Amino acid sequence: MNKRIALLPALFVALSSLVYTGCKDDEDTTPPVVTLNGDQNVTIYLQGTFTDPGATAVDDEDGSVTVSTSGSVDNNLADDYTITYSATDAAGNTGTNFRVVTVANELGSSAFEGTYTCLINPGAYTYSESLSLSNSLNKALEWSKFGDYSNANAKLNIVIGTNNQVTIPTQTIVCGTPAVARTFDGNGTLVGSGSTGSQVILNIDETVNGSTGSFTYTYTKL
Repeated sequence: MNKRIALLPALFVALSSLVYTGCKDDEDTTPPVVTLNGDQNVTIYLQGTFTDPGATAVDDEDGSVTVSTSGSVDNNLADDYTITYSATDAAGNTGTNFRVVTVANELGSSAFEGTYTCLINPGAYTYSESLSLSNSLNKALEWSKFGDYSNANAKLNIVIGTNNQVTIPTQTIVCGTPAVARTFDGNGTLVGSGSTGSQVILNIDETVNGSTGSFTYTYTKL
């Protein structure tokens, strides 16, 4: 038998395989491009509203692709929150993008932050504590304690208004010995520029078991 004739079938198979491989479509490995609507970095103030502007996605093979969103924003706690946007094409390729939402205290800072001694009247009771920017209430500063009660797991917030006026939103915590629910509210004034010797004077109504007493808390900055 002619050897050249015998080799023809095998040569035909090899050529067919080569032609088939060369004509096969390239595998899709390109993910969709996810584009944000609006800015990538957004700032809102505590207790403010974040409305997610969303995102769109386009794939080079599939065109417009559905975008899914993960992550959330707690507008009652100052922090940075990440919202992630994802889109997957028909080939299983996933593209992502993200947005950072900063929840902040509108005050930014205050010269009155620092350490204080406190005198409570009536009773002439004294103790020390510090004042810092609140991370839970907008335009507010927070004391390091809830009064000077033991077993208190909350801090007393004061809201800074215009003309150095202060308001004390109604705040209740179970504390003290014995532990009972104590409710604080009232108003006050910032005195000075926030330097050493400046004062925060609060007129506080404290309600315990339905009975209310009135006290003056005079904080003097160290």
